Amino acid sequence: MSKYKYIISLGEDCFMRSLIDRYNIREKFKIRMPFDGSIHPYEEICRLIETDFLDYNNNIVWKNNNFYGSNGILMNHERTTDINILKDQLNKRIEQFKETLNCEENILFLIHNKNKNINFNFDLIQKALKNKYPNLKYHIFVFNNYNEEYYINKTENTTYLNIFWNPNNIVDFSNLNYDDINNDFICQMYITQYGIDFSLKVLKEICCILDEDYNKFTLNKNYNFGESLS
Repeated sequence: MSKYKYIISLGEDCFMRSLIDRYNIREKFKIRMPFDGSIHPYEEICRLIETDFLDYNNNIVWKNNNFYGSNGILMNHERTTDINILKDQLNKRIEQFKETLNCEENILFLIHNKNKNINFNFDLIQKALKNKYPNLKYHIFVFNNYNEEYYINKTENTTYLNIFWNPNNIVDFSNLNYDDINNDFICQMYITQYGIDFSLKVLKEICCILDEDYNKFTLNKNYNFGESLS
């Protein structure tokens, strides 16, 4: 039996969900989870979990071919342009999320936190989970690719990994443009050899938590992220 039955992305963007799917680490849920295929700032993720997604459906607007919510939320992988259909789908995702977290299975949560420093407030998400789901058994894996130094820290319930995205072997970090790093990360991940090798480094650390051999997972190069999201 697997150490963690479920693997759930908590954002902040699409990377963690894409990693799960492209390497087929776990079977998909019936529908996507609330933080899949979207951008949610970390503090907002924690607030939504702790408040049962209070006001999540409020103030959603359609603009520039995407849905935008409050507090920095961007839903940029939706198949509908109808806000009422979207709200119905959001409610279903939330219900699935709550049902899964209320089960008695171990859950591995994944977060992509892009930050030029390596100070991550695990207390915020752990407090939200403990207050809302006191019996939940979990591990939280946070990955960052913005800091220049390799760094990993592990506790019983958390893992923090930083691997700098640096395909051009930059040595002068004084004028880093993090928007350029992010755009390059999106363009190269899973496509160039550097991007594939980089994704495997992240996968390897996730598999350490799962107690599974990362070599058994194969990259699906034909995978289409937008089309795969339910």
